[in-house]
Amino acid sequence: MLVVQVAMYCYRAFSKCKRCTLGYAIKALSGVLAPALVIATLTLSGCSGFAGVSFPTVTSQTSVGEIHGSVFGGHAPIVNSHVFLLEATASGTASTGYATMARPLITAASAGAAAGNGYPVTQDQVTGSATYGLYYITSNAFGEFYITGDYTCDIGYPVYLYVSGGSANSSFTIAITGISESLNHGTYTYTFTGNNLLSPGQTIQFSSLGGQWATLSGTTQTVLGTPTASSFQISTSIAPGSGSNVQTGTAISVGANNPAVVEVALLGICPSSGNFSSGPGALSYVYVNEVSTVAQGYALAGFASDPLHIGTSATNLVGLQNAALNSASLYNIQGAVLGAQQGGDGHIANLSTAAGNGTVPQAELDTLANILAACVDSANTATTPSATCKTLFADATSDGTSNGTKPIDIATAVINIAQNPGASHVLRLWNLAGGTVPFSPSLKSQPRDFTVAITYNNISSPGSIAIDSLGNALVPTNSSSGYVTKLSPAGAVLATSATGGNGFNSVAVDSGNNVFATAGNSNALYKYTSGLGATAGSPWTATQLKAPTSVAIDGNDSVYVTDGGSSASIIRKFNNSGSLIASITNSCLAGVTQISIDPSNYLWATSSIANAGCRLSTNGGNPTFSISAQMVLPGNIAIDSNGNGWAALQNMGSLAEVTPSGQAGVFGGDNAGGLSSPTWVAIDGGNNVWVTNLGDNYTLSEFDKSGTAITGSSGYQGGYLNGPSFIAIDASGNVWIPNKTGNSVTQFIGLATPAVTPLSALQPGVRP
Repeated sequence: MLVVQVAMYCYRAFSKCKRCTLGYAIKALSGVLAPALVIATLTLSGCSGFAGVSFPTVTSQTSVGEIHGSVFGGHAPIVNSHVFLLEATASGTASTGYATMARPLITAASAGAAAGNGYPVTQDQVTGSATYGLYYITSNAFGEFYITGDYTCDIGYPVYLYVSGGSANSSFTIAITGISESLNHGTYTYTFTGNNLLSPGQTIQFSSLGGQWATLSGTTQTVLGTPTASSFQISTSIAPGSGSNVQTGTAISVGANNPAVVEVALLGICPSSGNFSSGPGALSYVYVNEVSTVAQGYALAGFASDPLHIGTSATNLVGLQNAALNSASLYNIQGAVLGAQQGGDGHIANLSTAAGNGTVPQAELDTLANILAACVDSANTATTPSATCKTLFADATSDGTSNGTKPIDIATAVINIAQNPGASHVLRLWNLAGGTVPFSPSLKSQPRDFTVAITYNNISSPGSIAIDSLGNALVPTNSSSGYVTKLSPAGAVLATSATGGNGFNSVAVDSGNNVFATAGNSNALYKYTSGLGATAGSPWTATQLKAPTSVAIDGNDSVYVTDGGSSASIIRKFNNSGSLIASITNSCLAGVTQISIDPSNYLWATSSIANAGCRLSTNGGNPTFSISAQMVLPGNIAIDSNGNGWAALQNMGSLAEVTPSGQAGVFGGDNAGGLSSPTWVAIDGGNNVWVTNLGDNYTLSEFDKSGTAITGSSGYQGGYLNGPSFIAIDASGNVWIPNKTGNSVTQFIGLATPAVTPLSALQPGVRP
């Protein structure tokens, strides 16, 4: 009997390496194994940061448009997995476009051209119901796959790899049913028939061969050509000997298929060429693993119900594109060289963003990947689920509770964790990441929650924040020489304005993405272009425009500014060119500090001086309601889709909801939701209410539209919040919080429901 056994393992020669290489050598086993046994051992040089595993380097130049990469799960390659190329969609409305079925990109032609490795998906194999015309490529013995250039993606749409099933076991055997040789000018070509999982270029050291094949024992040979599913060849000058002809073996044993294995990797946004062959979007080699799965799961959480259903409405492609940029900030799919530039080695999470100013929670992302790897590494089958997979799926439900829908794969599980990061399952999930972990560095202690946040540093004393229609964040600096910083959706500094007013403390964006910032100590309002260039007539002033604290813009691009002058009861109304067109006065505006505008074009005002609030027409007149001496230290007013106003009551540790007619309710007492000196409020696209807390080491709280707490008594504590000074939500579902005392801005990735931006669009509480 002749058996080829391939054992895969990795060792680390150094504590840190910048590149990983793959060598193949077949070593002999001791005499305890049967004679006529061929042992093929893969020796991989390892990288610190990914314990016990290494990855193949690019061994050949890919053809135009071809995608070449590898799939690893846990500690080993994933063998015989099905690799799909999918595209997230943008169609329909906010009600119908989100979480729609992704579009397949591999056609029958391109699948068939990939070394005969293209196969149609059968019913129930992927979608659980009907065939969608999908084709897949099968990963080989080393987890490698090749997708030919015969595909076209839609320019501007995110494209990703979806890898389903296979085995991540560390060893497998190959059955040999026959051996033959041929002689050509002194060179012998040996053909080994039977099921095969070897790759061209693999070096094999033979030992313990019996019979006429014993002459090959102790020699090292190379696998030739492109092995088929049933044979591989070597070429050598060594002639066969004499003796019995051993030509029997066993069936392939690569471990049982693990149906929980579903890994994804976001390739990027489809470039102008329609594939990833050249230009800024060109790809060389792609690494798919649990970290890439975590990165995509979090970044696109607001657009997905599972890894096959990722989409948005026809009006929010920008939000989907920006979410794809966030995924690239968390993990670099192209390996060691590029990954090293971001503080990783290409196979673990990034330590910093591409622009270098953002700190990525590398250890947390690696920990999340280790949680998934525990299921991938386990002996999980369709008929006999493993204990680790059962625990993962029981705790990573669709709503974070025991009543939620359980996932059946690791990619859906991480989407659910991203959407419910603070549920009661944190400890149990954390425990899954113990033992010998494949991804390092990882967290050394249990986190309070699994929110993922990037911190953008060196943003001096940020006073507020607003998001424009493209997802850029505008951050004014509250200092003696104020200016505004424009951050890209991925946190890169795109522009800074010239220094100007003293004490920038509020910012708003109009329909043309022009930027308005109040300078409280300069008694002025500054206007900038969308690129933060100067505008004629800026700064704006008025007779009594003193110590302005808030600016808001209505649906007609009229600009409203609080006036803290001698009357202390005025809101100044300007047109978009800076001309003063009205001064709105009312006794309910005494000491007004914060203003907002609702979809009916009514002004909402709060006063932290008078502990009061009111709602009145943008043209003045009697208020529709006025609440006095009840709203203790209210912050800003955030409006939901029903026209209700929400305000944090700092000294009461509560959250107030006020209807357009003035009916008020108070929520969150006794630290419900983690409220602790709450200050600033924002509403996401699902009418959920988000609140920053100055107490309890700075946290973030979430409530649903009825005022029921979603966060626990500790709130969300990730993101290194430090003196949060405002809050905003973008069209990708990211939550942005400036940290005034931390000189930074925190971006919670995929935590909320995507929201319409800017606020001047007056479409609060709904998805774009």
